[in-house]
Amino acid sequence: MIRTTFFISLIFVLGCAEGVKTFPTTGKVVYKADGKPFNGLIYFEAVKPPHTRSMAQTNADGTFSLSTVKEGGGAVEGEQVVRIDVDQTDEVQIKDKAKNIHPKYLDFATSPLKVKVEAGKANNFTIELDRPGQK
Repeated sequence: MIRTTFFISLIFVLGCAEGVKTFPTTGKVVYKADGKPFNGLIYFEAVKPPHTRSMAQTNADGTFSLSTVKEGGGAVEGEQVVRIDVDQTDEVQIKDKAKNIHPKYLDFATSPLKVKVEAGKANNFTIELDRPGQK
């Protein structure tokens, strides 16, 4: 079910981002405490309007390649807020998600994670996460 939701969301992002210039954006999501990879979903949202979003599902080793206009196409240029989510079935409530990920990462409004995508740069980011219960 989550895969279906992921691809429906991707279609929505693709439909809304037609004609937007993107830059390849890759990276790895790991836990700060031990460097272990995070397996789940990652979203970038541009700070400037129209707040274009990009998304990816991390691989087992925590690596990702964002998609906006086309699969693996990357993100728009500029500062981005990063949101992280777990890859679980739709019936899992947010309180259950908090067992696997710190709640601050579940919403663009509360996520402290920011990166800057730049034209002509590698745009390869290491995103470090606190585990639940850490600040």
